[in-house]
Amino acid sequence: MSSIRTTRPSVTGLSLYRGLEKNIYILFIIRIINRFGDFVQLLLVLILTGNLNLTPAQAGFFVSCSVIATMFGQFSSGYVADRWGRKIPLVICQVVVSISYLSCALMVRSFPHLVPYLILLSSPFRGGTSPLTNTMVADFSRPEQLSQSFSLLYLGTNIGVALGPVAASFLYARSIVLLFAFSSLLIFLSTLLLIFGIPKSETMYTKETAHSSKTLRMPPVLIIFFGLFALYGLAYAQNTFTLPLQFASLYGEMLGTSRYALLMTVNAVTVLLATAFLTTWTHRLGQLCSMALAMVFYVVGYDMYARCTAFPFFLVATCIWTFGEILMATNANVFVNAYAPPSLRSRCNASLTIASSLGHSIAPTAGGLWLAVSGYTQLWGISAALCFLLGCGYVALNKYLKS
Repeated sequence: MSSIRTTRPSVTGLSLYRGLEKNIYILFIIRIINRFGDFVQLLLVLILTGNLNLTPAQAGFFVSCSVIATMFGQFSSGYVADRWGRKIPLVICQVVVSISYLSCALMVRSFPHLVPYLILLSSPFRGGTSPLTNTMVADFSRPEQLSQSFSLLYLGTNIGVALGPVAASFLYARSIVLLFAFSSLLIFLSTLLLIFGIPKSETMYTKETAHSSKTLRMPPVLIIFFGLFALYGLAYAQNTFTLPLQFASLYGEMLGTSRYALLMTVNAVTVLLATAFLTTWTHRLGQLCSMALAMVFYVVGYDMYARCTAFPFFLVATCIWTFGEILMATNANVFVNAYAPPSLRSRCNASLTIASSLGHSIAPTAGGLWLAVSGYTQLWGISAALCFLLGCGYVALNKYLKS
């Protein structure tokens, strides 16, 4: 059995998202609100060092602990949801995060030493929201609409990410209390929408299904896929680690920072403009072939990063690898949910998120070690080579599933 193929939609543009289940649109709105209102995580390092007076070393240690706690929450939420359902754990996760941020707003002036611990407390619950939302999208989607549903959710993520930093910077410049309070309020509003707008999605879970979840094992094809996805996260994360350093080296700290910010804006705009188009025109390829094509875009984009020094070429390269990012984001979730047994679906979605987080956590160390002995050209060359090998891996996995 190969990766799932369906007939190419007869519509293009945003009309691609017509005819989905009502709950998918509600989850889309919830994702926008949550990602837009994620002010605390966007500015976490600045909050720790600028407002709470932690040293860079202390802030770095705390951020590492937060990442570990987030990964624990991702895994735990999948296990809990497969046993007791998706909606209630998701509501609990969001309520805890909202209360934690509200407590930070109330205590940041009087008891600032408690704020880092409150943020750390919220980290596993914040981490648990993404796998649960992805699972609910799969629960509410017809098999032939999985691609459109996850494409819409990815679009919602990027709308929130595109708008969030502007609002976060505005609030941070005026009041740290307002930053925490607005983040708490927005998460609370999305929780109300979840409670009153989304029904329980676990109608298929019976005692027999619950019992089978204890005995079923994750399909080997998914275990291999998660390994490949962790390596993809390792390559992708160089965009946020290596690229800022390269720009500072090429253009100086101030100009390099502004040009890197412009590059990330181009990335976000490309995602918003091209997601529906790419989803439509790669629909018939199947997930693994689409992801192999994504690696081609990454190879071209990263090879340009390795060779060019003129800023316009960096812009072109960013547009090219962003096409790969879109194809990966919109197909990986579809593949996982197509092959995950229903009773293990939440754990499989959690494993995908953890694999990505693992790759992202290793990337700064690996990139830093390589830059200590070599240069940016060689690092981007290695990243391009890794993407090429990943593309070959997706093709080989697709052939294996066909046989």
